[in-house]
Amino acid sequence: MPTLRQLAAVFFRIGNTTLGGGDPTIAVLEREFDRRRWITPEQFTLAFGLSRVTPFTNLLAFCAGTAWFMLGMMGAIVAVLVVTIPSAALVIWLTHICELGGANRWAQAAIGGTVAAAVGTTLAAALRMVQPQFGKSNWPWAAVVVIAAFVLSWTFALSPVQILGLAAVAGLFWTRS
Repeated sequence: MPTLRQLAAVFFRIGNTTLGGGDPTIAVLEREFDRRRWITPEQFTLAFGLSRVTPFTNLLAFCAGTAWFMLGMMGAIVAVLVVTIPSAALVIWLTHICELGGANRWAQAAIGGTVAAAVGTTLAAALRMVQPQFGKSNWPWAAVVVIAAFVLSWTFALSPVQILGLAAVAGLFWTRS
């Protein structure tokens, strides 16, 4: 298990340097946890699944859940604080800078590039998370769930919580050999 200082350092570094939001950050954290053997794949999966139940706070819930497995309540509190406070301060500062440079074409280009990079890292994280499922015998199930989730979100504008609920119900009825 990590020390509190080691845990804080990893969550701080990854939580405040990974672009693209929660999913890319979770993917990088998964790689770090696996490399360091801080939690089991089952614990990671449980924390990831439970964090999806919390609307709008998936990353914070994930950080709290995984850190809980490592160091209990104190680990969860520290992980959430080191991920939240610095990035919130950065967003406040960047928002102010963007307001000042909103009419500047160089600022507009930088913002456009940042948005494009965020989308790319989000797609890469999604592929990284689903890729292990496609190597298993139940890959058709994973493909159906991925496609259905995309269609339900894109076409019908269902919220992630609704889609996860439908997937859970479908999983209860899906028979696997």
